Amino acid sequence: MPDRPTGASTSRPPRPPGPPRRPRSTFLAQLDDPARTLDARPRPTPCVLLLSRACDTDLDPVRNLLAGAGIRTARLNAEELAATSLTIAPDGRTVRLNGRELIPTVTWIRHFAPTALDPAALDPAAFDPTALGPGVFGRAAPVADAAGTPRGAFLRDSWQAAAAQLAAISGTAVRPDRPGVLCQLDLARRYGIAAPRAVLTTDPHLVRDEFDSPRVVVKAAGQHFVEPVPGRLQGIFPTVLDRSDLAGGPRPGPPVIVQEYVEHETELRVYFVGGQLHAFEVTKTAPADPWTAPDRLGVRALPAPPPAVAAATRTLAAAMSLRYGAFDFLLSAGTPVFLEVNPDGDWRWAERRTRTTPVTVAVAAMLAALHRAAL
Repeated sequence: MPDRPTGASTSRPPRPPGPPRRPRSTFLAQLDDPARTLDARPRPTPCVLLLSRACDTDLDPVRNLLAGAGIRTARLNAEELAATSLTIAPDGRTVRLNGRELIPTVTWIRHFAPTALDPAALDPAAFDPTALGPGVFGRAAPVADAAGTPRGAFLRDSWQAAAAQLAAISGTAVRPDRPGVLCQLDLARRYGIAAPRAVLTTDPHLVRDEFDSPRVVVKAAGQHFVEPVPGRLQGIFPTVLDRSDLAGGPRPGPPVIVQEYVEHETELRVYFVGGQLHAFEVTKTAPADPWTAPDRLGVRALPAPPPAVAAATRTLAAAMSLRYGAFDFLLSAGTPVFLEVNPDGDWRWAERRTRTTPVTVAVAAMLAALHRAAL
């Protein structure tokens, strides 16, 4: 092929013009505009998580107040665990509860007791020995007998552990942990707060001479209720006895608290709620009246607790690291005498009798503040 002459043009001749381009549709162009793209995928919802029982009506008005403030809540009742689906993802601090994707900002564990769970209500597949792999449950047992079997015990223990994990991944946890009664009374005395003498014993008749008071109070070392059958609570309430009536038997009984009876002019219930104090004066004929004879109960809302009671309440709440607590005091010759604190004590009974709602409002405010702080 002959060489091209020097300086000859190597460019190709121009192409003839094509057909004119159609203008881009303004309507369809929206499909490429990121500003018109909405992410509708489900996202975990920050919420206040409440663990209790279906009979805990104190939480109902609290949830209503939180909803009015735009704060979502989720509730897990111990009686309903058999139908509950739960997954906890600690890496993202998220929870899938019955299909809802949640981020617990606050978890409040109140009357949540896995003893309320009736394993017989479960789908039989839950006790399939192959469901979790060979050897996990061993041989299958009838579901109707599950409450008294290792499977029932495993189920309740597992839900108790799950509740602890829910509290652990939350921004804040309000737990029912508290020292025992004897430890509470000792703590009060160490801070200079009057408290009755008390002992724990399996043989009440052997401790008669430990007390100078003619009467004593015998009460449970643990809770005031036991649940031998799921859903059936049996009360065992404080009882006032003459010291000479302390009974004994040939064998030791269950450990109980025997406490001196303190003569007093006033009994006070003081609620510590996130630093706020709300007090009620309570009149009753027997220690069990709040449960067995609520109509005999006299309750009066106080504008504020007496200064010495307020100081004692704040001191003990700080010493026990409580965010919430129901404190019981006596006024004996004007001196506050601390009895005990219940970190999941109910309050609506006092509000109903006085037609007030200060504790409900304070609880909702506390949970709202903790929720916003965790966002």
